[in-house]
Amino acid sequence: MTGGASGIGRSLALRFARERARLVIADLDEASAERMADEIRALGVEAIGVGCDITEPTDIERLAERTIDAFGAVNVLCNIAGVQTIAKLHETEWRDIEWLFSVNVFGLCHTVRRFVPHLRAAAGRGEAAYIINASSGFGIAVPPMGSFCPSAYAGTKHAVVGLSDAMRGDLADDGIGVSVVCPGVVNTQTWTSKSFRQARFGGPEHGTERARAVIESIGQNPDETAELIFAGVCRGDFYILPLNEASVGAMRSAVDERYAELLAAFEHAG
Repeated sequence: MTGGASGIGRSLALRFARERARLVIADLDEASAERMADEIRALGVEAIGVGCDITEPTDIERLAERTIDAFGAVNVLCNIAGVQTIAKLHETEWRDIEWLFSVNVFGLCHTVRRFVPHLRAAAGRGEAAYIINASSGFGIAVPPMGSFCPSAYAGTKHAVVGLSDAMRGDLADDGIGVSVVCPGVVNTQTWTSKSFRQARFGGPEHGTERARAVIESIGQNPDETAELIFAGVCRGDFYILPLNEASVGAMRSAVDERYAELLAAFEHAG
């Protein structure tokens, strides 16, 4: 579980723990990963915490080794870690663009490349084999939101949807299922994502209290989000939209508008 020490990752880890699933909590902050693993072990469930920078392939290698050493197998890979900036693309610093794609897209690619052999082996034994990729509502449509302009972030989340869609075809014959999760605004630490930014991308920078207040006022509860994700995975859904009632209307409207425009474009194709 990347990003497993906070936000949606934390809530989803606890949801899996209720099913007695053994868990590996991977997080950029090793101490946070260890604390989360302690919390799960206190529930009587096996867990380990691993400090892991998913933008570093060598860290992913170490994560895989720790996982196999601890549990001998992998059945579910949860790519939940993600970061966010809010700016128009032409006003976004280049290092921030690199950072967004390195975490949200390339990190996912690193974990998939390293863990698919273990998932294939699990499927070959007749066990569960599944990948859960966290995208965003911004991965399926970009509704107008006034001054809220997450252009580069939306690009990364579109990439996750495209990768996931291709992966489900790539991995179907191996017996590995794939879901892509597209939540709306969730009350997590995304408002201060830059406080975890690695030095080579510009170093830490704390979010504003205004951003925190906005997220807390409109964000969906991460536990509610995790419950909807878990239900979607149990159904085997590819697209999982863990939206509360308040979010469904706005997102549905944006998706309808996008695909109406696409369908209209076919009238002029060829």
